[in-house]
Amino acid sequence: SPTDTQARISLGNIRSISVTVLGEAQFPGTYTLPSLATVFNALYPAGGPDSTGTFRNVQVIRGDTVAATLDIYDFLVYGNQKDNIRLRDQDIIKIDPYISRVEVSGSTKRTGFFELQEGETIQDLITYAGGFSDNAYTKRIKVLSNTESQKRIDDISYPEQRNFVLNDGAQVTVGAVLDRYENRVEIEGAGFVQVTMSCKTLPHYIL
Repeated sequence: SPTDTQARISLGNIRSISVTVLGEAQFPGTYTLPSLATVFNALYPAGGPDSTGTFRNVQVIRGDTVAATLDIYDFLVYGNQKDNIRLRDQDIIKIDPYISRVEVSGSTKRTGFFELQEGETIQDLITYAGGFSDNAYTKRIKVLSNTESQKRIDDISYPEQRNFVLNDGAQVTVGAVLDRYENRVEIEGAGFVQVTMSCKTLPHYIL
């Protein structure tokens, strides 16, 4: 009877696909991958973008159309893999040169070069840099940038100017807090000192 019919399906060998990585990759070329491979699986043997390659606009070209555009920062910063699609045979992964890159130094958790997309702000950059370090002076951020004819220095108030847009080649420096105390008094040597405490509930103390 139909209710007695059973079927068992098992998966044997997974077929292979051929994918080409072009452009600004560490090791561009054609790679043979399992048919279940994703874009990241192809970028790994290709070494990812090289020193001039974009992390923000990696394209998967399928036939004559762009099947997906991958922002690697989405994965590195947020763990988001929504555009990490499964590849098909003869797909092409194209890595263009970066468009805008800025340098971060000083008191952030990550330092170095970061790639920014059009319209991204100093708040986006601080996020990509992992936020401020414990000793960061967060009220002011120095930005050295290039104009068409000369350099320019901006002293950014944070967080009031967190929407400040950065230009390609900008150098961003986050300073550290001063190595001094705003509420400490040092007493050296022998002596008799009377100190009056500001709290009304505490009596005078004789040191």
